[in-house]
Amino acid sequence: MRIGRLGPIAWMFVAAVALVLGALVIDHARTGPRARIALWGDSLAWESQGSFAQTVTAEHRDSAPARVLMRTWGGTAPCDWLTDIRDQSRRWHPTVAALAFSGNQGSDCMRGRDLLSAYRQDVTAAVEQLTAAGTTVLLVEAPPRRDQPVDAAGLTPLDRLWREIAASHPRTQVAPAGRAVSADDGRFAPTLPCDRGETCGPGGMVTVRSPDGTHFCPSVEPPMTPCPVVSPGAARYGAAIAREALAAADGAAADTIPGDGDGRRIANADAGAALPAG
Repeated sequence: MRIGRLGPIAWMFVAAVALVLGALVIDHARTGPRARIALWGDSLAWESQGSFAQTVTAEHRDSAPARVLMRTWGGTAPCDWLTDIRDQSRRWHPTVAALAFSGNQGSDCMRGRDLLSAYRQDVTAAVEQLTAAGTTVLLVEAPPRRDQPVDAAGLTPLDRLWREIAASHPRTQVAPAGRAVSADDGRFAPTLPCDRGETCGPGGMVTVRSPDGTHFCPSVEPPMTPCPVVSPGAARYGAAIAREALAAADGAAADTIPGDGDGRRIANADAGAALPAG
């Protein structure tokens, strides 16, 4: 079949397509693969995930915003998420995974288990699964509860556990994000001095912890209910986790993603809270 010469409109269309394709090639060569940053955690992570996602996606790495996966729910423990962590490490291939758990024991998978022993076993399993897949892992320090003692260094028992696990596993770091909503000595603080951009209360302070002594919302709300007012504590904690994750992603940027061959594969985002089965 004979194809006639292209008219002016057809040539304009061909030129436009060529420009778009050329821009995509140039952009890909300039930016490389996007970082994929995942967050697993309990209610404190759930409260903070909006700030976490906003901070991650607002921060550009060579003009390529990172992608975010958020898997958080109140009352969960690491054992609730082990199957999901295994599946997402194979399917979504996170560059960095932040594990943010503060010590819940109410899950079926925690029944009859000592908290520290169970968290050691389950977080170690998660770390080994993720790092074997090429992911950098952040073990996130949670701010202490009002009734929770800290040692002379301002660390809770879980904080010390995270340091032990990180010290014995490659590609694993501790993220001291809890310090963003704690007193200088690491202890519980219901209020802290205002940061830039926050609406200051009396004495130049803002409320960073809930009246329940555990969460962030300045008002008492039913479990897993969005805070109806601005929550400076959640904003600070989420942003602190995100900054640590972005720094870790920068450090991992030269690594090749397992299974990608040329390291250019970009997974689809699967963001949103999810309650694990079992």
